[in-house]
Amino acid sequence: MKHFFSALIALFMVATSLQAAIVKGKILDTNNKPLDYVNVVLLRQTNNSLAGGGITDVDGLFSIDNITVGSYRLEVSFVGYKTYTKPIVIKSAEDKLTLGAIKLEEDAQALGEVEVVAQGSQMRFDIDKKVFNVDQNIAAAGASASEVLENIPSVQVDNDGNISLRNNSNVEIWINGKPSGLDSENRAQILEQMPAGSIESIEVITNPSAKFSPEGTAGIINLVMKKDRKSGYMGSVAAGASYQMNGKLSGNASANFNYNSSKIDFYANLGFRQRDRVGTGYTDRYSFKPGTNMSDTLSFMHQDNDLIRSSWGLFGRTGLSWHINKKNTLGISGMFNTQDNNNYSVIDYDVIRFTTLDTARYKHFSDVDALRLSYNVTLDYLYEIDKKGSEIRSSITYGGNQRDQDANYNQTVEYGNASAYTQKQYSGYNNHTAEFKSDYVQKFSDNMKLEAGVAVNWQDRFSNSKTWDYPTPTTDTLAAYNDFEYKELISAAYATYGAKFGNFSFQGGLRGEYTNTVVSTRDAETDNYLTTTKGYFQLFPTAYLSYALPEGNELQLNYTRRVNRPRGRELSAYRNVSDSTSISYGNPRLNPEFANALELNYIKSWEEHVLSASLYYRYTTDVIQRVRFESPLNSDIMETTYENIASAQSAGLEVVGKNRIGKWLNLTTTLNGYYEEMSPIVYNNVLLQGKSEGFSWDARLMANVLISKTFSGQLVGAYYSPRVIAQGKTKDFYMVDLGFKKSFFEKTVNLSLSIRDVLNSRGWRNITWGDTFYQDFERAPNGPRFSLTATYNFGNMKDEKKAKSKEENGSNGSDSGEEFME
Repeated sequence: MKHFFSALIALFMVATSLQAAIVKGKILDTNNKPLDYVNVVLLRQTNNSLAGGGITDVDGLFSIDNITVGSYRLEVSFVGYKTYTKPIVIKSAEDKLTLGAIKLEEDAQALGEVEVVAQGSQMRFDIDKKVFNVDQNIAAAGASASEVLENIPSVQVDNDGNISLRNNSNVEIWINGKPSGLDSENRAQILEQMPAGSIESIEVITNPSAKFSPEGTAGIINLVMKKDRKSGYMGSVAAGASYQMNGKLSGNASANFNYNSSKIDFYANLGFRQRDRVGTGYTDRYSFKPGTNMSDTLSFMHQDNDLIRSSWGLFGRTGLSWHINKKNTLGISGMFNTQDNNNYSVIDYDVIRFTTLDTARYKHFSDVDALRLSYNVTLDYLYEIDKKGSEIRSSITYGGNQRDQDANYNQTVEYGNASAYTQKQYSGYNNHTAEFKSDYVQKFSDNMKLEAGVAVNWQDRFSNSKTWDYPTPTTDTLAAYNDFEYKELISAAYATYGAKFGNFSFQGGLRGEYTNTVVSTRDAETDNYLTTTKGYFQLFPTAYLSYALPEGNELQLNYTRRVNRPRGRELSAYRNVSDSTSISYGNPRLNPEFANALELNYIKSWEEHVLSASLYYRYTTDVIQRVRFESPLNSDIMETTYENIASAQSAGLEVVGKNRIGKWLNLTTTLNGYYEEMSPIVYNNVLLQGKSEGFSWDARLMANVLISKTFSGQLVGAYYSPRVIAQGKTKDFYMVDLGFKKSFFEKTVNLSLSIRDVLNSRGWRNITWGDTFYQDFERAPNGPRFSLTATYNFGNMKDEKKAKSKEENGSNGSDSGEEFME
């Protein structure tokens, strides 16, 4: 593997020896504001063939590399604006032609008479991330954030809302570039309540730079919320209903409002969601003598699960920015989520014990109510140093997350050797977080930038659990008690430097973090806390190399080091007894895991197509994994906890294609194949599993079809092959979703219909084993879900028009600043 990557690096460095000319510039509207997503192409004068091109970034900048000597025509086109053209002559391969700022002139006739029906792009590629446009996802209407994430390439969401990136669950979920109070304890619930309609785009960052926290060995998924900067106001209201086969009717409603002026930006979003879901599942478990590999089976247990999940919740976010002057902006923003959840399940057990030749049948009832509250407030300040983009940005964030859960468990015995009992359990937590960060950006030119910053993050997490046995309906006995507190303080500083020389660009960074943690736990209210304190300093280097090859080709090579710190349920000794035969708890002795990741990306751009290929490798030490074993006190009970295993490594190739076929079809296709290897798993000096390895793959297709000017459809399909997990493997599965959208009254009213899991094939099944057991497990929803959502859009938000005649501009647009050679 080492020689393989050495060869790749050598190939990359050889490629950088090639040189060709560069044409770059900046696109502005009539108000001197940058325009992003503008199509810029360079055509050969001799035969009108494409020599290069691309789209502008958020700052309106474009750069066309690898241009050979010759005569060309630059064309700049954007919906609602007149096409800008300009002759270009490249005299030398060393030319660096900077066109300055180009103003586009609005096309009043096009705006008034021509209805634009071409679809927007589903995805775009940046140097360090892939960006997916949620507005182009028809299924997003009336859906939650977690449902939209299921349709994002490289992202997986299981039936419990747990999120993985490239099959690694150690991923961070951020909102607008910040953690915003989301963690492993609450993010599944918050994302289930967050309306997808409030999300503008989703950024998948597999190897973040040193500017970002290194938390999450798989990377970061950043949800960019809607916030328009055009002057005026705009908003929308939406309401919908959904029905799952064999279930109940559910409903949702949301409202969004934006107001912007030269001094004030304000936004507010509010969403309500009520949902009932039904699911089924089964578990088959064989117990056998150690080392016999099922040849001497002691018992067999089969269980059938029926689950009803009911929930309602409110999700809200609001923000206000005050542009004090051209250089200073002060802002405040906040988010909250409140939920009331109920999970009711019935588990039927059938047990055969071969050693005593007896059987048992019993039933377990579980009724769990949970109230949750999450909130987050941020105060931020921006000082813009110059017009190049140099700035100082600082923020202070405070958040909280609370839960109170009451559970009632009742087990009845139909016949055989089993215990009937009644239990009640209370569990709750109260978490607080605070963060200060300050970032400095010095942009020396469009091609050179220095970034530096500091951050301090503080967390205090407290949880309490109590379990009571009820020998009689009126008599209770405290059977279990636990208090758990986790305190963490992280102090960090970083610096990055990036530059571009011709076709070659690079960015290097280093982040240093000192972490101090205090873990305290006790098993009785009168006991003293057992406390463990850890302090450690770690460096997290990052490096990015990029080279633009001729004919729209680009190579990128990047490296990062990242960390996954154990928190919450992974550490807490709280025992989850919702299933009497499967009990789970945390491990307060866990250490953080560290990962080194290397990724080589290739991007090829055509006028209507983009191809991206990513070859990635990750090596992780002290991997935190779930371990399963039979209880030493009762072989009918499976215990699950967490442990640091020695190491794991994975390597894979991910290919993503984006294709626009005419104006009526947009395709995004993903194919990901990867190899995983995990070292042996040892728990309490017992070998639970030897070395495991395997190759897996998955494929996904999203097709957006424009049926007419006001009617569109969407098809999403995916397949996941079996893959290696700790002590076992997952089974393969596939899924298909459909969506349709119809617009009325000049698109002020939209009606969306989506069918999720059309083939009733979405589910999770895995097989696990150990020295004394073999288990087959499946959980799945009870059928497809049909959703219907109506949305009404309103507002007067638009750019101010400053009409200028063609004669005043001197062309089909205007140049601001003279053309010059660097």
